[in-house]
Amino acid sequence: MKEQEFFICKHCGNIAAKVIDRGPKLVCCGEEMMVLKANTEDASQEKHVPVVKRDGNRLEVNIGSVDHPMTKEHHIAFIFVKTEKGGMKKVLPVDGKPHATFCLDDDKAVAVYEYCNLHGLWKLNL
Repeated sequence: MKEQEFFICKHCGNIAAKVIDRGPKLVCCGEEMMVLKANTEDASQEKHVPVVKRDGNRLEVNIGSVDHPMTKEHHIAFIFVKTEKGGMKKVLPVDGKPHATFCLDDDKAVAVYEYCNLHGLWKLNL
């Protein structure tokens, strides 16, 4: 299974992902978008690495073993669950909680990604 890739525009901050990759590069603001490399651990992993709890077909995702801040200046922008058949994304409100629930009726989660506006993309392989 191909690794999920996310791309960011270095000018405006747009983030994109390819649903189907036919080869051409993604372009924004007149320039090729940069691939975001996912972190998996470091000194601040307690606030960035996704923590996953499975309950039947439900997948509960919390960001960090210690809740990640959710302020305008420092927040989790989205959580993405990569599945065997595709993926699901939830955009988090800046003043909300750093968690989301996903229902996987006929699919299996293989990885969870989250994007912190200050510290970038983080990933947990399942």
